Amino acid sequence: MSKHDSVNFPRINLISLLAGALALASLFLPWWGIDASGFGSSVSPRWTLWNGPSTDSIFRGSTQPYPTLTSASPIIGALVVISALMALAGSFTRNIRPLIGSFILSVMTPIAYLGVVSYAVTNSCNGQSNCLSGPFGTETVFGITLNWGFQIGFYLYVVAGTLTLLGLGFHRIFHKTIPTTQKSSPQPSTSTS
Repeated sequence: MSKHDSVNFPRINLISLLAGALALASLFLPWWGIDASGFGSSVSPRWTLWNGPSTDSIFRGSTQPYPTLTSASPIIGALVVISALMALAGSFTRNIRPLIGSFILSVMTPIAYLGVVSYAVTNSCNGQSNCLSGPFGTETVFGITLNWGFQIGFYLYVVAGTLTLLGLGFHRIFHKTIPTTQKSSPQPSTSTS
């Protein structure tokens, strides 16, 4: 092997490909939910980004703005789809911009979802003391234990974002692009006269 030979890695960035696949998988899993158990029975309503709470009957409080969660979740879902598509596109190209865009969305989307859930839950109280106290938590009231918070879909998307960051590093190290000036410049000839 000569000095100028180098190891050729696959042209596909498998790390960002996996990140895109996990982001798409997170769309079909619940992102937030409540587990209520007591008196020998339990109920676990959980919501994906495509179906939010359709009824307030399981929440305590009189006027609860859970339609905010229902109407904002598909917007978050659309951001997840865009992020996943950018990660998948960045897997097959030498350009790093799709991966950078995917990573930025993978940071902003969970923060936005946290804000939406926090807003919906906080405004559900309307000054009452017997309601959910934040986007995640646990409490026991009259023998009924409530656990609420983020679910597997949310955490899977956070893992996909972390993999996108690793895919960015892999892309920068192993998929270096050749500047156009070097591509177009002719090679010196070594012929003898």
